[in-house]
Amino acid sequence: MRTRTGDTLLALLKAAQHLTSLHARDALLRAFCVGALRALHATRCDLYVLGAGLGRRRAVRIGWSHGEGAGGDWDDAVDDKAIASDDPWLALATDANAGWLRKRDADGWRLVFQVRHGGRVKWILDVQSPTAIAAVTADGVRAYIHCFERLMAHWDYANLDTLTGLLNRKTFDEQFDQLIAVAERARRQDGERREEKDPPSPAWLGIVDIDHFKNINDTWGHLFGDEVLIRLADCMRGAFRGSDKLFRFGGEEFVVMLRNVPADTVASIFERFRALVETHDFPQVGTVTCSIGFAQVDDRLPPAELLGRADSALYYGKEHGRNCTWAYEDLVAAGELVTTTATSSAQQDADQYF
Repeated sequence: MRTRTGDTLLALLKAAQHLTSLHARDALLRAFCVGALRALHATRCDLYVLGAGLGRRRAVRIGWSHGEGAGGDWDDAVDDKAIASDDPWLALATDANAGWLRKRDADGWRLVFQVRHGGRVKWILDVQSPTAIAAVTADGVRAYIHCFERLMAHWDYANLDTLTGLLNRKTFDEQFDQLIAVAERARRQDGERREEKDPPSPAWLGIVDIDHFKNINDTWGHLFGDEVLIRLADCMRGAFRGSDKLFRFGGEEFVVMLRNVPADTVASIFERFRALVETHDFPQVGTVTCSIGFAQVDDRLPPAELLGRADSALYYGKEHGRNCTWAYEDLVAAGELVTTTATSSAQQDADQYF
């Protein structure tokens, strides 16, 4: 006859097995949190990430799973409202030698687990449970976490650029399809809710190219050229949201996918990144600049035209002084560019433009 502890351990094992069937990074993060909630019969699980530039003990909530509904639902934190947590209990958990902490509060028990990545604590799993869990169950949770850590390491190896840590070119097709799906949903919702005060915001595709990168390699050597790429990738992570998709396509070309960004603010987002690069002190090289072209994602257009629009805006900037940011739609409205159409696969588009 199984005990409550035995049932929990079995549920953790099944949750770990489910994780191995997933391939998308976001899906792994969500399923990891939901699996813990269901197995532990918790009332709520929050997942935090220790963000770059936030300090070793500062954490930002990615999302949470709650016990309402059928087995727990996941809610993403809103990127533009996400702030670093000042909860001292979370800060203490990042240094816990045992890898987890627990305490009793007015609503039951709170258990906080470290989740490591790349040799350091990367995430914090915060569990709220109405009842205490046995030590053997805590060991089971840690084994479940270890499974997740290994899967995330394998995901990084397969999907990240080895030099910059950004998404690699291989993952572009899958992420592009998801961006198109988001744009289609937003367009349909906009059509159904035209009288709402806050209609869905559009998605955007941007292309970033380092200015005179060949001269950097020729003057300072490829080691310093690689350092420029690494530093620029760090600037990208600092300028864009955690949910934005950042790619390195090889060489000095980078791609940015944004979703749910109002048309009146998207230019300032790209411009903020451009200015951040311009003011960054690159070792030995000094000042480095980049040119950016971007376009709104329309799911009714073929991939070739979407990439081509951002590419056209980029090269307009290259031909008009570099170190600038241009929107395709603005250039068309001003008569500087003419709308063209084309059809091909997303991978063919990537091969053509990069």
